[in-house]
Amino acid sequence: MKFVITDECTEYKGMRLYRLRAVREMFSILDGAIKPGELGGWIESEKNLSQNGLCWIHSEAKVYGNAHLCEDARITDEAVACGNAIISGEALVAGCARISGNALVTGLAKIDGRQVSVGEHAWIGEYAQVRGSSSIMGEARVGGCASVSQMAVVTGRSQITGHAKISGAARIQNKAMIADQAEVRGHAVVRGRAKLCDSAVVEGEMIIEGAVTIAGNTILSGCERMAGCARIG
Repeated sequence: MKFVITDECTEYKGMRLYRLRAVREMFSILDGAIKPGELGGWIESEKNLSQNGLCWIHSEAKVYGNAHLCEDARITDEAVACGNAIISGEALVAGCARISGNALVTGLAKIDGRQVSVGEHAWIGEYAQVRGSSSIMGEARVGGCASVSQMAVVTGRSQITGHAKISGAARIQNKAMIADQAEVRGHAVVRGRAKLCDSAVVEGEMIIEGAVTIAGNTILSGCERMAGCARIG
């Protein structure tokens, strides 16, 4: 056993949550030492945090409902995990991020931002980073070393992988794929089965849809709409 639930409680969104207290020392390179008696964050019940591994709830972070933190994952600051969300591996959830629904955050993924929201059946893994006020929903997958930041939204069955970057107020929807070192930024929208790869960049207010592929070092800017099965680059 590595923790107990204390009598200290708080009300949050109609739920009664209880403060954690460590009962044995735990040490990780990322967090340093957690000493016996050290207080942690808040849970609804023991099912929210595994007694195994180095996983821990720090600061004012909250895990409740059927959400579960396991392996060596950490949640800190004022972040929240609820619903059926799972945070595993060595993932870190920080800031005011909210992980909900059936979302899975795993690997060495890092979620950190003022209003980051990861929900529904979204998957964030490997070395991916999600920051700012971005939102990952639907069955979207963000992996590799990809990053989603600022106010970007990724939904549907979209896939963001490699070293791809999604930023600004960009929207990635449906079954779009952004791979390699491609970037989508500004107010650009990529949807349908469209694909960006290599070092392609789509920005401005461009709309890329259908089965269009943008590759090479192509940079598309402005406010045009591209559809069909074209390949550029």
